Amino acid sequence: MKFLINFFRKKQGNVMIEFALILPLVFLLSAGVFELVMFTLLNNKLARTAAVFGDAITRDNIKKSEITGLLNTARSFLKPFFDFNTGGSIAVTQVYNSGLSTDPSKMVISWQVPINGATSRLGTAGSYPNNMPNNLKVLNDMAVVVTEVFYQYKPIIFTGFISNKTLYHTSVFVPRVGSMISLEAE
Repeated sequence: MKFLINFFRKKQGNVMIEFALILPLVFLLSAGVFELVMFTLLNNKLARTAAVFGDAITRDNIKKSEITGLLNTARSFLKPFFDFNTGGSIAVTQVYNSGLSTDPSKMVISWQVPINGATSRLGTAGSYPNNMPNNLKVLNDMAVVVTEVFYQYKPIIFTGFISNKTLYHTSVFVPRVGSMISLEAE
């Protein structure tokens, strides 16, 4: 009986017990914040990657090999956190409107340059574009270059709890020189 009285009366060790109860929650919260920061950082880097490549490609008439060379530098944008070679891909597509309306059936994909096995959501070269970003309308005799960046995100810590997700970012630029209907000869 004296043992029970002392057990409830003495307060030594309370902090240790509370710390033992709170420590797993602190670890879980820290891991969640880390995962969220990495996801946000990756989304930001992918959006910037799409914008930088779209801007660089539309500055001047360009060859397919030059576009491929530019796109192969994408891995440097995601360093040191993510490996673009295993989880990422890019597709650059030029859409030209030769019709008299903004109807997508009057537009055509003139050329396309993918890397790392990218499959454009717009379609393939020679076909009508579908899924234009933000329902973009290309005016008569105008062209746009759409850069699509794909990345297969795999959670770093919560692998079993959060499923893999394909991140997708686009940028759309109007060619600054000409219409870029065709790529320059090699």
